[in-house]
Amino acid sequence: MKIFLNKGECVMKILIVAKQSKYEYEKEKFSLTDAEIRAKYRGEHANLDAILSSHEKQLETRKTAAAVFKNADLLLMCQLREEIIGYDAVISLGGDNSFTYTSHFVGSIPLIGMNSDPARSVGALCKWTANDAGKLQEQLTKGDYKITEWARLSADIDGKKLSLATSEYFFGEKLRRDMSRHVVVYHGKEYEQKSSGIVIATGAGSTGWYDSSNRYYFANGNSFAKTEKKAAFVITEPYNFKAKADDLFVGELLPDEELVLHSLNDGCGYATADCWEEYEFSRGKKATVTISKQPLRTI
Repeated sequence: MKIFLNKGECVMKILIVAKQSKYEYEKEKFSLTDAEIRAKYRGEHANLDAILSSHEKQLETRKTAAAVFKNADLLLMCQLREEIIGYDAVISLGGDNSFTYTSHFVGSIPLIGMNSDPARSVGALCKWTANDAGKLQEQLTKGDYKITEWARLSADIDGKKLSLATSEYFFGEKLRRDMSRHVVVYHGKEYEQKSSGIVIATGAGSTGWYDSSNRYYFANGNSFAKTEKKAAFVITEPYNFKAKADDLFVGELLPDEELVLHSLNDGCGYATADCWEEYEFSRGKKATVTISKQPLRTI
């Protein structure tokens, strides 16, 4: 809800969801002191200076965002447990992974991506940085902003709904050594596939994993706009690449179309939504993927 003031300004209820730095996260994960976690990094030949620099940068960005958005609530990403309600906008303070994770909790609330460490993170989904926080706050206050809708994916496995995917779904074997086997039903025709899996991406995900996996087929990539209402899929590392002229390796998914996968995985078949949630996709299970009717709203 927006409350308009006399000068045409508005007060928005904002939630900032901040990622933990690698240093924070692993210190907590392994229950280590500062001295212990630093000794661990040195023993692993990790770049301690870079880790500490990024840690300080992200703490600084968190402090800046809190100072600019004085009335905003702040949560660490690890504290998200259920759908966010009661806010006018949510700021994801982190990188692309933080953005996609937070997107699973916002429902129809507009999401804003703010890169907390641009020097070490590309942040293709994060338009804003801490340096832009003042400008963003001013635009939100004045109502001078535009909400755009990004396509998301919807899927189910044997009728059980998966989380909506902002970036991509992956279906395959969990262990890299195992061959992923599926029967893909596309435009009414069945294709039996042996590969390392299948990536189905939105425009938001078309510059990520999907882009890295489609170089067999598109020398210059095949990215497309986040707002485009379609998805694209690629069979990754196919066993029989170029063996059959009429085989299926890439394709597009349009609104009201569906891509069906029948699992023939005989190891540990699974599916992931944005590489966050995992679902069993063992032999005999059926998955159906479509363009979601609930886009992600972004500012």
